[in-house]
Amino acid sequence: MVKHLDFMKFREVEVEKILEYISKCTDGFENPKIVVIGGYALRAFTAFSRYTRDCDFVLKKLDGWNLDRIQKLLLKDLSIEVFEKRGSYGFLRCIKLLKVDGRSAKISVDFMEGEVRGRTEEQIFFITEEFLQKATKVKIRVAEKEVEIFVPDYADYLLLKIMSARPSDVRDVATLVWKNGIPNGLKERAKKALAHPEILRKNMKLIIDDISDKRFLDSWKGTFVTTEFTEKTREEVLKELKKLL
Repeated sequence: MVKHLDFMKFREVEVEKILEYISKCTDGFENPKIVVIGGYALRAFTAFSRYTRDCDFVLKKLDGWNLDRIQKLLLKDLSIEVFEKRGSYGFLRCIKLLKVDGRSAKISVDFMEGEVRGRTEEQIFFITEEFLQKATKVKIRVAEKEVEIFVPDYADYLLLKIMSARPSDVRDVATLVWKNGIPNGLKERAKKALAHPEILRKNMKLIIDDISDKRFLDSWKGTFVTTEFTEKTREEVLKELKKLL
C-alpha cells in the first residue's frame, strides 16, 4: 500500500504536468493571461509550502468568455465537474481522478473568470486589468521541476487569503505576515478589489481569534512540517494583524 506522503508526491507530479500543459497551450499563461492563486501561489511568497489537491487560476472577464477557450484546451483525462457563466463572472472546475495501489483521490483544477467568489455573498474579489498588470511571473517548484507561472501582487494575494479565511487560509495568512509583513495601503486596495471591503475587518477578527487559540501552533506545525513557527512568532504576527482592525 502506498504511503500517504508518497501519494501526495504522486499528486504533485500530476499537478506539474497540468501546469506545463496549460502553459504550453496559452503561450506561457500569456494568451489569455492566467494568474495562479491558492496554495501553489503561496510558494512564490514563502519557502514554506504545503501539499494541496486544488490548483486555482483566475482570468479577466472578456466580452465573450475565456472559459470557453479554456474548456477546449483541457487534457483528455480531465473531466468537467462544474461550468457556470453568470454575467460578471464564470467558474470552471475540472477534475482528474488518480488511482495508485488501491487508493484513489482527485485533483481539482479551477478557473475563475471576472471574479473570485467564496462561500458567502460578501466574498467577491474583482479580477481587473489592474490586478493582471500587477501580477508577476515567477518560478515555483512543483514536484521535482521548476514551473514558471503568474502570481498576484502580494497585497492582492493576502487580500484573497483574508477574504476566504478558511483554516488553511488562516495558517497561510500567519505565514505570509510572518515572512512578508503587512503591505502598505492594504485597506485602500481592499476598497477597490473587494465588492465588500468591510469583510477585511470582519474576517481579520476571526483570523486573530484563530491564531490566538492555543491549538494553532500545533495546527501550523502539522501543516508545514516544521517547528520554526514559535510562540514568539505568533505574538509578533498577532501584533501586525491587529493593525488592520
